[in-house]
Amino acid sequence: MYEIVFMRPWPWWAAGPALGLVVTLMAWMAGRALGVSTAYGSVCAVASRMSFFSAKEYREGWRLWFVLGLPVGGLLAGLGAGTFVLTTAYGELDALTRGWLLAKAGVLFAGGLCVGWGARWAGGCPSGHSIVGIAQGAVSSIVATVGFMVGGVVVFNLLYAIFGG
Repeated sequence: MYEIVFMRPWPWWAAGPALGLVVTLMAWMAGRALGVSTAYGSVCAVASRMSFFSAKEYREGWRLWFVLGLPVGGLLAGLGAGTFVLTTAYGELDALTRGWLLAKAGVLFAGGLCVGWGARWAGGCPSGHSIVGIAQGAVSSIVATVGFMVGGVVVFNLLYAIFGG
């Protein structure tokens, strides 16, 4: 049972409802929305003195544990499955940067800035809008999700046209 639940990828028809149940239970039982960008803001609140991060939602300790638990949970799952290998390999990004570590770090940092700026501009990250916001019936989340999807399709096609497949 452990292997089925924790080691194998769940099919979409099981993972989707399970995620929806977690989001719904979190809202119903704790009165909290489960979103990664706000949780990441809690990490920033620990390291930053910016007044923006003094807002109440960034000072809730459970969000910090949530966002820290994501990589720790992935690490534990990899160790438990016996598949964890420490490496700097990063798939297609290695081909783009010719494996140069500093170039990979620059691309990832720039991408992180773009994602952070976009999440701030949109009032939340794609997972927060698409999973939590839509579940709460927020029209703004539906609009944001459509924007994320259209933007993703456009950028994918541009990159495909430039770099090929």
